[in-house]
Amino acid sequence: MNCPLCEARDVGRIGRERYYCRECCHEWTKGDGVVKIYEVLSDGSVERLETKSDPFPRVLQAHPVVRRRAG
Repeated sequence: MNCPLCEARDVGRIGRERYYCRECCHEWTKGDGVVKIYEVLSDGSVERLETKSDPFPRVLQAHPVVRRRAG
């Protein structure tokens, strides 16, 4: 499985249908054919990225990936 944002393969499963990318530090869920992407904030909380009704590939253009390392 690859990250839907940065396409990295360093992905971990953190729950049922919930995943985390160690490269771009984003979480996402998959369910009912919908991918919801969340940004992990510095305090450990998550904030959903607004995807509106656009198809997923447009989200990649609207939200550039910021690569950062945790720690």
